[in-house]
Amino acid sequence: MTKQSGIKKAVIISLALHLLVGAVLLIGIDVKAPKRPTQSVSIIEATMIDDGMVAQQAKRLEEMRAKQAQDTAQEQAQAEAEREAQVKAEQDAIEQEQAAEAARLAEQQATLAAEQAKAQAEREQVIEQRQAEAAKKAAEAKKAAEAKKAAEVKKAAEAKKAAEAKKAAEAKKAAEAKKAAEAKKAAEAKKAAEAKKAAEAKKAAEAKKAAEAKKAAEAKKVAEAKKVAEAKKAAEAKKAAEAKKAAEAKKVAEAKKAAEAKKAASDKALADLESLMGDDLGNSSAPKPPSQGEIDQAVNAIQAKVRRNWSVSSPMLGKQCKINVRLAEDGLVLKSSVISGDSAVCRSALVAINKASPLPMPKDPALIKELQNSNLTLIPEL
Repeated sequence: MTKQSGIKKAVIISLALHLLVGAVLLIGIDVKAPKRPTQSVSIIEATMIDDGMVAQQAKRLEEMRAKQAQDTAQEQAQAEAEREAQVKAEQDAIEQEQAAEAARLAEQQATLAAEQAKAQAEREQVIEQRQAEAAKKAAEAKKAAEAKKAAEVKKAAEAKKAAEAKKAAEAKKAAEAKKAAEAKKAAEAKKAAEAKKAAEAKKAAEAKKAAEAKKAAEAKKVAEAKKVAEAKKAAEAKKAAEAKKAAEAKKVAEAKKAAEAKKAASDKALADLESLMGDDLGNSSAPKPPSQGEIDQAVNAIQAKVRRNWSVSSPMLGKQCKINVRLAEDGLVLKSSVISGDSAVCRSALVAINKASPLPMPKDPALIKELQNSNLTLIPEL
């Protein structure tokens, strides 16, 4: 709302009030001739009209009109005063409104100025921020460029270092390959020399064997010649030997008889062992103590199974080992320990004993008892 529109509005309101007051006054004023008061009852009852009363009434009417005019004037004056007061109030209101409007405009201008100043400050701040950001970006770009350059320099240095390391590794690999080739060549040369040496040794052995065979043939030839000589000498001495032969025949017969007896005893011992291993003993009811022959045969059976499970090599030949073996009744090896002998042979024999477990056992409880704590003498054989 502007100052001119406020003034125009106040003038229109004031004019409307004036028109309204004028209309009220016009309606309230009686422009016709004054009427006499009608008192029908009095008039009808009166017999005559008093001029004095009429005059009095006219005077009273005039007073009433004067009073009415006075009241009207007072009302008009009061209305005018009210109108003027209202106009003044309206003018004061207009002035106050104009002052408020001016204050508001001043405030708006101040606010606008403050906002413009703030906007200017913000623009300047934005400009400064942009400048700072631009400077920061420029610094960051410079720093990034420097970092990129440093990274490229570092990458180039690392690439150079890697190339040098690769070259050194290839050189090392080549040197190792050369060394390996030389070592292989040396090994092949050594192997060839050993093969040559082995071939020469074999040749020498064959030559030695041939020489020994030739020597044996020569010895055989000499022996045959000597035999012929001895046969001739024997023929010559036959006569003298016939007597001796008779004595020797007698001696041989006696030896034969003794051998037959020994064989019969051995056969009997074998039969007894077989009987102990499960055959019926006939009339014998009481257990007999095992003989040495029975013990030896059972030990030989145990040693035979151990030998079947024994891996023997050439360096072990000519050596032996004595081992104590503790056995369960079913032949399970409970413990084996070395008593004496070559260490390599003993180690191999212990392995063979454990491998052969359980060992063969006879059925005779007495013989089993004898074998449960046995000392075995094991001799390697190929």
